Amino acid sequence: METKAKERNIGFEVMRIVSMLLIILLHSIDHSGVYENLAAGSALYYIEHFFYAAVQVCVNCFVLISGYFLVTSEFKPKKLISLWFEVVFYSAAIKIILMLLGEIEFSVTSLASCFVPILTGRYWFITIYFGMYLLSPFFNIAINAMNKKQHRLLIIILFVLFSCMVSIHPSLKGMSSNGGWGLAWFTVLYFTAAYFRLHYEPSGKTFPAMAAFFVCPLFMIAALWVSNFSGSTMLKAIVENWFRYDSIFAVIASVALLIVFVNSKIKCGKGMKKILVSLSASTFAVYLIHAHANICTPEMWQRIGMVEFMSNWWYPLYQLAVVIMIFAACVIIDKARIALFKLIKLDKLAETMGNGISRLIGRFTAQ
Repeated sequence: METKAKERNIGFEVMRIVSMLLIILLHSIDHSGVYENLAAGSALYYIEHFFYAAVQVCVNCFVLISGYFLVTSEFKPKKLISLWFEVVFYSAAIKIILMLLGEIEFSVTSLASCFVPILTGRYWFITIYFGMYLLSPFFNIAINAMNKKQHRLLIIILFVLFSCMVSIHPSLKGMSSNGGWGLAWFTVLYFTAAYFRLHYEPSGKTFPAMAAFFVCPLFMIAALWVSNFSGSTMLKAIVENWFRYDSIFAVIASVALLIVFVNSKIKCGKGMKKILVSLSASTFAVYLIHAHANICTPEMWQRIGMVEFMSNWWYPLYQLAVVIMIFAACVIIDKARIALFKLIKLDKLAETMGNGISRLIGRFTAQ
């Protein structure tokens, strides 16, 4: 772990942690019933919409981090196999526990689907990530064939086609990146991250990018207030359409956050580095646990007062505290899972299977 911390800018570990915290915050708004229960024009209405605007970068940032490192990395089947083991474990284990507790009905079909989560799309992000990772070697061939100007022109065109066009009005579908939920959008982010990895020279300055990150959601909230005040249905539809992963403002804020962490020089001791790397290593697990289809439901969120406490002035602070506690609890659970996988040697099985697939690919692609 310490070696990885030295090889990478530790800022990327922090970025991954922050992105996952934002994902939990996103789910605490749109999976909990909070969004539907906001009183229009209230202080909480605008606070939650500011949160909602700011967290639109969460998924984008995860993909940007992946693209940033994958463009110079070797394709490793072991990584996909290890991820598949992890997804199956949490998908099945959580469902079995909930069945035993009587929270959900027993279903052989539902349980069986947990063992093919990539095919069933049980976790949409993991399914699309799998596709992106499989295509990454071919993306890299194309990227390495381009010079800097060609690469820059490509991402400008992709930005216009997949972000600018769909941000004008909800009736304009553009190239349809499915709101940022599809492989097309992940591809756009991959090529964008690759450009910054290969051609961007860090200046060490973080303030301009950090300012851009905050200005984007603030502008969205200001526009939302104007649309509510004016009563314009068309303006409100335009503004509400910006609350999506592939909107202009979400993209600008996401890239700004990437630039912040590319330029950041976080100084901390070896102990803190180990902690940050350890937390970062469990971020996928945090997603798999809290975003499980039978966990991330309005009923489950409301058990911890996400709607009940909305009338209190301290609710936003409570919400943020809940986000941190969920993250911490999921990390603790994942450390136990990691110990279990080592005990039953699943990591070695993944390596063996990965090596076998690598040899097969080598024979297939041999000249």
